[in-house]
Amino acid sequence: MAANREAAGIGERDEEDLESGGYEKVALALMRAIARDERTTLILNVRNGSTLGVLDADAVIEVPCFVDANGAHPVSVAPLPYHAVGLVTAVKAVEREVLAAVESGSRATAVKAFALHPLVDSVAVARRLVEGYTAEHPGLAWLRS
Repeated sequence: MAANREAAGIGERDEEDLESGGYEKVALALMRAIARDERTTLILNVRNGSTLGVLDADAVIEVPCFVDANGAHPVSVAPLPYHAVGLVTAVKAVEREVLAAVESGSRATAVKAFALHPLVDSVAVARRLVEGYTAEHPGLAWLRS
C-alpha cells in the first residue's frame, strides 16, 4: 500500500522517513509492541476520543501514541493554536466530504470535497480537479453527475 502511494506521488516522504523504514517499520513496531507488551511511542492514526477537543470523538487523528499489549493510547497534547484549529477542522470537513462522495458516488459531492480544501481556491478549480482525476484514473468512472 505504501509503495502504491509513493509511486502515485501521494504522501511523499522525506529522506529521514525513507531511512527509518517508513510505514513498514511503523507497522512492524506496532505489532511487536502489542505482541510482546513492549511499551513504545509511535505516531499513529487513531480514534480521537478526547485528545483534540476541536474534533468529535470518532474523528481519526494522527498523533503520538504509547503502544503496549492493550493497544495504542493517544498522548495528551496541548490545545491547538487558533490558526491550527481552523486548518484541522477544514481538512477534517474535506475528509468527511470525500467519504460522502465515495458512499454516494456523487460527482457533485466530490467537487464539494475539493472545493472545501484550503489549497483549492474555487469551485471551478475543484471541478477541473475532479475531471482531471476521473480522466487519469478510469477506476473513478463510478462517480456520477
